[in-house]
Amino acid sequence: MREPKRFWWARPRKLCALERPGGGGRSHRPERRREEIEWLKAAGVHTVISTMKSRHNLAAYEEAGLEWLHVPGENDETLDQLLPILRRKLRHPGAVAIHANRNTDFVAAVCAAYLADRYGVPVEEGLARAAEAGLSVTH
Repeated sequence: MREPKRFWWARPRKLCALERPGGGGRSHRPERRREEIEWLKAAGVHTVISTMKSRHNLAAYEEAGLEWLHVPGENDETLDQLLPILRRKLRHPGAVAIHANRNTDFVAAVCAAYLADRYGVPVEEGLARAAEAGLSVTH
């Protein structure tokens, strides 16, 4: 098992944001993907949400016994779709992981928006926490 790189527990053991398990783009490694998916499962993740345009990794999540959702895009419409999904999924025991490909700024923004909506954490504070954890956050 291997902890994913560029990883942030936005809400410990409930909601995390990360780059695509196994790495993104041309740096993707199937063995790393397998190890990182194992780590996510051991950490209590039951659902993985991919915002990638492609369907990469979805079969690997299914094979690992994880529920997955494919909500492609990195825009306001996608954000508006994801917040109610997160509210619903996070009512259940376990955790939800959300990723894009290599860029982590959108998934950091989704988690920061969730924290603001649900817990009143200022978005800027959520984004600062994401950046401290190693996610790339652009303004």
